Amino acid sequence: MNTTTSSTRSSSGQALYEGLENLPSSKRFTSQQLEAIYALGYSHLAQAQYAQALPIFAFLSQYGPTSRHYLYGFALSLQMLGRLDEAISMYSLCSMLFPESLEAIQRIAQCQVSDGRREDACETLTNLAEYARLCGNTDIKNKAHGMLNLISARDSA
Repeated sequence: MNTTTSSTRSSSGQALYEGLENLPSSKRFTSQQLEAIYALGYSHLAQAQYAQALPIFAFLSQYGPTSRHYLYGFALSLQMLGRLDEAISMYSLCSMLFPESLEAIQRIAQCQVSDGRREDACETLTNLAEYARLCGNTDIKNKAHGMLNLISARDSA
């Protein structure tokens, strides 16, 4: 277990992480086997073949449910296929399991914008910018402010 990550998780996030880690399915394949499958899924993502990547990342998320890159691949596939509510759910899971990775919250806001939920996206981005500021993550803070500015510019156009 990654101790840096576990120290930033909420108690419910830690309990969920440990529960997922102890699922029988997470012991069926070796990490090397899963990484070989991941390479195929990643190749599909890199070529924008999201429909082909989706079942691979769904499989990986089932058998490696605490591997961040599997969950993010699954969420990204869903997002790019327009399955926005499902993508938001997966990014929310990523945010709960890996709270130090603020990109999941940024992706949630992208899904909200794509779904026409601009007010929700603005609230998400405002909260993200403030949290990133408190964490000292200027990159994410600046991205959140940039996205807020784009939404404002579109709304005023």
